[in-house]
Amino acid sequence: MAAIKSFQELSDYIKSGKNGGRKRMAVANPVDDHSIEATMHAVDEGIVEAYLVGDATIINEKLKGQKNIALAHVVDVKDPQEACVEAVRMVKEGECDILMKGLVNTDVILRVILNKEHGILPKGRVLTYNSILNIPGYHKLAFFTDPAVIPAPTKEQRIEMIKYALNTARRFGVEKPNVALLHATEKANPKIAFMQDYLDIIELWKNEPETFGPCIIDGPMDVFIAMDKERGAIKGVPTPILGEADVLMFPDFQSANCFYKGLVSFGGAGMAGMLQGTEKPVVLNSRSDSAECKFYSICMAAIMA
Repeated sequence: MAAIKSFQELSDYIKSGKNGGRKRMAVANPVDDHSIEATMHAVDEGIVEAYLVGDATIINEKLKGQKNIALAHVVDVKDPQEACVEAVRMVKEGECDILMKGLVNTDVILRVILNKEHGILPKGRVLTYNSILNIPGYHKLAFFTDPAVIPAPTKEQRIEMIKYALNTARRFGVEKPNVALLHATEKANPKIAFMQDYLDIIELWKNEPETFGPCIIDGPMDVFIAMDKERGAIKGVPTPILGEADVLMFPDFQSANCFYKGLVSFGGAGMAGMLQGTEKPVVLNSRSDSAECKFYSICMAAIMA
């Protein structure tokens, strides 16, 4: 499989049928325009068969004029929290392959996902958020983690986050991803809390490469070195990743969040993202994310399902 290098290539790949056909997606409380628009776009493109779990009166009104509504099954559950419970159940019991959050507070659906008895996070797994940026001017997709779930990851969590991101990149056809451990500079300052994590991760990659599989991990480095060959080369820092990063590990979710929101708002970038660590892919976008962002997040989840 050739590496998928843009969101257009992602959409084309799935529509080609190479991804195994439609996935079944349960959407919790899709009573907002963006959730319906993104879901029906994915239905129209042959990516999913949708199960819309929420107030049937509202959902049916929003479906008026849509094509392919026979592939959008409405499951009438009036209460948003109960809609989350039912959507998670459908995924848990194998009726659906993907879970998607509609118009509901993130903490509400997370409580259902994390429920020890009925949820979909296996014991011992790290729940994190893995994202993709399609950046104008960058020659391939950038996979990055974590802009939304873990505020200050431990070393053990960072290792799992990298594994998830590597798995995603490989599913997109990147056989040997380059992982950049990001910092403001390329200097490993031992006084900074997360820096020892970075150094330990690099040692683990060197000494036990089977932990991560085929990849290159290097850092600390700034974004110029990771993603801009010309600017990075000026610094003269020796690294095999120079300007070719596939996976970006950020120090914390504040820096990752600011990075992607700045690029999306002012740099024309497209973003997709999903929870990882769960039994099945979970599309969990912000309520303010665009329909396009939600659509490409569905595409991402379809490849991972």
